[in-house]
Amino acid sequence: MSKIHCIDFEYDHDYDLIGLHSTLPDYRMAYFLNHYLEIQLRRFKDNLDFKSGNCSFPLYLFEDETAFTSWSLIANKHVFTENVLQGGTNLFPEETKITYLIPEKKKVDYFIKISGLKDNKELSKTLLGINKINNIIASYAIDPMDLKSRDNLIF
Repeated sequence: MSKIHCIDFEYDHDYDLIGLHSTLPDYRMAYFLNHYLEIQLRRFKDNLDFKSGNCSFPLYLFEDETAFTSWSLIANKHVFTENVLQGGTNLFPEETKITYLIPEKKKVDYFIKISGLKDNKELSKTLLGINKINNIIASYAIDPMDLKSRDNLIF
């Protein structure tokens, strides 16, 4: 009888992660980040889809070939309505639900994932630029290794 050996595979989480709190829609967030950080985030043709959770998240990308960095802006929340079964005690036939990309950070509205920053000075400079945007309530660095669902950020 042959044995099958499973190999544990760990993804490389070698990137900087910023959490943003804001009420801006995703396209406005991308616009302001482009303006204040002098980057060129563009809407990716597809959303980041998770079939298991029946949810999708808008994704914006920018590859800076001169600085060798890669930028991603992704929403943390997917809001959808679901039909409620008839015969229940609900007054309304539909119910609004929210699914999170990173459930342990439910208060975060958007994540910025940056690969290729040279040091913490660049991250601090980025955070200073983000904090100049009036409609951003808060922004801060997050250690991806502290997140249980960090593999959702691999795309």
